[in-house]
This record gives sequence, structure tokens and C-alpha cells, in this order.
Amino acid sequence: MFGSKLTKRAVAAFLASAMLLTACNSEPAKTYSADLIAAREGVQTVTIDSHSGDKVKDADYSDSDSVKYHYEISMIDGLLTQKVTKEVNAALNKNSGEWDIRTETLTACEVDATKLPGSSWKCENASTEKLSSLFGSDIPAGETGTVYIRFLKKMGLFSFNLTNAKNTSGERFFETVGTNVKIVFVGSSGNIESKASVTGGSVTNSGDLNLDLETSAGTVTLNFGTEVLPIQEREYDEATGNEVAGSKVYMDTLPVFELKTTSIKDDGEWKTECGLKEGNLSPALSWKPVEGASKYAIVMFDITTTRWLYWYTIVDKTELAEGEFTDPKIYTGPYPAGTHTYEIHVIALKSDPKAGSFNVDGRSGDIQSFFDYVNTASDGSVGNVLAYGTIKAPYTSPELYYGYR
Repeated sequence: MFGSKLTKRAVAAFLASAMLLTACNSEPAKTYSADLIAAREGVQTVTIDSHSGDKVKDADYSDSDSVKYHYEISMIDGLLTQKVTKEVNAALNKNSGEWDIRTETLTACEVDATKLPGSSWKCENASTEKLSSLFGSDIPAGETGTVYIRFLKKMGLFSFNLTNAKNTSGERFFETVGTNVKIVFVGSSGNIESKASVTGGSVTNSGDLNLDLETSAGTVTLNFGTEVLPIQEREYDEATGNEVAGSKVYMDTLPVFELKTTSIKDDGEWKTECGLKEGNLSPALSWKPVEGASKYAIVMFDITTTRWLYWYTIVDKTELAEGEFTDPKIYTGPYPAGTHTYEIHVIALKSDPKAGSFNVDGRSGDIQSFFDYVNTASDGSVGNVLAYGTIKAPYTSPELYYGYR
């Protein structure tokens, strides 16, 4: 009996020692770090969304990790922003000490191209072949010149095919419709004008934007940011022979001030109460005074549905309380079904603009037309616009609104 008890105690002690030794010798699974992923992707910063690390019993590998992550790339000096989301399965190689990629899945790619509409560009060294694809035989043989490109106001979405066989770790391809540009060749024999449609293209981890331009003469791929450079609108107008009127405002040359609001929720959307049927409260706005300004024009557009005006007024102060404007003739809150993005511009003016009225809750001119309009003061002088600030956010209607007005 005594020997039996001793045996049980010895076995228990042995098992406890073995468990303790195992616990001491076991190490947590290593994970594929954000720094290593960033180096592999060729980007500065990667944000890890989740890790799923584990020890593996393999002759060549010691650890594995399924990691979900995303990163953002500023393109063309901040003109565009690209967000890429991926999921990879990696294993730590015992011999090299490096992580080997077993599988890689592109789960999302989004490009904020809202600054492209209305932007101007030039290409000074287009090859003969590319000129021929853009203008056909209109350009005299042997003539060289500069190609000027202007994106029209309407912009189509970049639709990424995540399973496109052409996609690589550092380049992703998309298609688009509804994106059109005006192209002008300026050479010694004169100007040649044409139009092109952007049918697709690609974006890269190094910040490249490649666009496929289709004309009646053919299709050509141009690299925007390297081969084609952004220019100010005034340079485009002067080079292509457009009228440079004194009343026209070149927004890309104006100072931009910070516009703040407390009417955007933590989820990044405008407050529900800003909607037409939820209170119709105009958003709260504040900004620092602009030197020389005595008036400020407030303009809000639905930029998802082009040229639809929701707010227009002139004020003489730099802080507006939430709900300060509830008259639908001045402010009509968001109401279209679904999610739309609403952008507010505050335009600093030397004095009151010339008299006029705008159809709030109706189709109107684009934001450029408003800048041009308020640039003429009530006394008829031009040069009334000093600076501007802007802010935008989406709004999702909580119900379908029909039959209004």
C-alpha cells in the first residue's frame, strides 16, 4: 500500500515537473511585423488590423501568421489618396530567418480622386506614337509640342477588379466610365483640340497613376505625376488660348483656411439632425477671420449628385451655430435616399457680392461658377474673393424622402 502511494506521488511529481518544463520552454508564436510588411510593400506605414500567429511543426518553418493589414499612399503631392487592404499568410523560415509569403489576397483598393475633376495637366515630351494615338494624323509630321489635358467636372468611379490577373503586389488595375478629358496639342503650327475618355488604368505603391485615354484615333496610357504634370488652371487657359477674364477665380491660386465643425459625428458623417426631415439644422461652422474680409459666402453642394445646391447665404461673422439656418429657402438639409457626400465652401469676400439669387434645393452651377459670381462686388468691381475654406462629409438618410416640394 505504501509503495503504491509512493508510486502515485512520484508520477504526479514527474508530470508536474514535465508540465512546468514545457511551459518554460514554450514561446509565443512570432508574428509578421508592420515594419517588415511596410518594407516589403515599399510604403512608409502599415496598419495591422489583425494577427493570427501559430507555431508550426515543419522542417523549414517555425511560425506562421495570417495577418490582415492596410496602408495609405499619398499620390501626386497629395492630389489623390490610395488605400489598400490585404490579407497574407506568411511563415518564418528557419534557415534564412525571414518571412516567406505563402498566400496574398487583395481585399480592397480605394482611390480618393475627388480633386481630379477640373484639374489641369501638361505633357511636354510625348512620343510620336502617343501623339498619333491622341490626335491621329492632325499633327503635322515631325512637329513637336506640348499636350495640355483638362479633366471635365464629371468624374466616374475607379472600379477595381480585385481578382484581375494583371494585379501584382505593388500595382492594381481598375476600369472607369464617365471620366472625360479635353486635350489640346500646342505646337508651332497652332493648337489642335480633341477629347478623350478615361477607360481604366492602374495605381502603384510608389504613387503612380496610369490612365488609359481613348480617342477616336486610338488608346494611349499616360503616367500622371511623372510623364504628365499638374499645372495651375491659369497656365492651362493661357497656353490653350482660353479667355482669362478678370472676373474668373483661379481656385488653385487662392489661400485656403481651416474650416471647423462640431456637426460631424464620431463615425465621420454629418449629424442626423442636419437632414431635412430630421430637424433641418444647418451645420455649425467656425473659422479664423481672413484679413481684408468683411463678408463670407456659405455654399453647400451634394457632390455625389453634381450641381445640386443645398445652402447659400452671405454672413458677416466667423462662427455659425448649429441650426442657425432652418429656412429651406436658405438651407435645405440632405434628403436623397442612400449615402451622399455634402461639401461646404466658405468664401472670404472683401465686400457684398453683386445682387443675385440662387435656387436652393435645385440644380445650379458648379462651385467654380459660385466663385466667379461672388468675385464681382456689389459696386461692380472684380477681385472680391480673398480665400476659402472647405469641409465635407457623407450623410445617410434614415428613410426615403419623396414628394418634397
